Amino acid sequence: METAAAAVSMPEAGAYENEREGIALDKAATGQGEVSSGLTGDAAVPAGNAAESGRESGVSRKLIRDVTMEVETRNFDGLLERISERVEELGGYVESSSVSGRSLNSDGTGGRDASVKARIPADRLDGFVETVEEEANVLNRQEQVTDITLQYSDVESRKKSLEIEQERLWELLEQAESVDAVVTLESRLSQVRYELESLTSQLRLYDNQVAYSTVDLYIWEVGELTPQEEEGIGARIQRGFSDSVKMLTEGGVDLMVWILSNSPVLLVLAAAAFILAKVGRIGLRLRRKRREKKALGKAVPDKGENKEQ
Repeated sequence: METAAAAVSMPEAGAYENEREGIALDKAATGQGEVSSGLTGDAAVPAGNAAESGRESGVSRKLIRDVTMEVETRNFDGLLERISERVEELGGYVESSSVSGRSLNSDGTGGRDASVKARIPADRLDGFVETVEEEANVLNRQEQVTDITLQYSDVESRKKSLEIEQERLWELLEQAESVDAVVTLESRLSQVRYELESLTSQLRLYDNQVAYSTVDLYIWEVGELTPQEEEGIGARIQRGFSDSVKMLTEGGVDLMVWILSNSPVLLVLAAAAFILAKVGRIGLRLRRKRREKKALGKAVPDKGENKEQ
């Protein structure tokens, strides 16, 4: 029993040793700024010629492009609809979106805001950004490019090493003649399978991030767009005059709307005011006549007294 276990452990140890040597070579190449073409030894290429060697060996750079844009618009609903249509046209999809706030008031205050996270095929990202710039007023735009070529190569190399180890473990398992050897090999196989699944998921994530760029859009609904360039004195005067005319026009419209909407109440109040004014004038006339009569009554006796004297 011990002899069989030893027979199995010897090739198993050799397989592990070869695996460690392969990984050590990969890490050494990475640490020295070299890009592996999938081979070992003489296949390593200096970092300065990485791009050229990548083209020759068929290995492409793994670049993740992320764009963040802050925009404003006066046509909020139209812009959201256009963005959704454009994403679909380009073969992308909207990962998440949200809208909050209320529509603009008549005086231009208030307004809604939205956030949209879209995934766009990397080779069509520029076309989508151009569409947003055409349809909205861009306040801020940031783009980040992350090169994950080395990370991708490391994960890929590790995955290949584990696949080789897995094949070797299966061979050893077929040759195992002891229970201890079988248990040891199956335990290691379970670990290798778990690591392979994890690395496969990581590579799929990398592939998705490279193939589909992420665009984070923040949209604000406004009554007036923010000027893109600093205005001169003439432009500022013209804009101020236009704003004043607009304010007066909107004020007149609001006043007319208020009058028409409250016309029943205003008519009643006007009628009441007219009646009160009429009654007031009649009362004033009556008081005047009374004063005149009193004055006339006093004047008549005085004349009679003067005649007797």
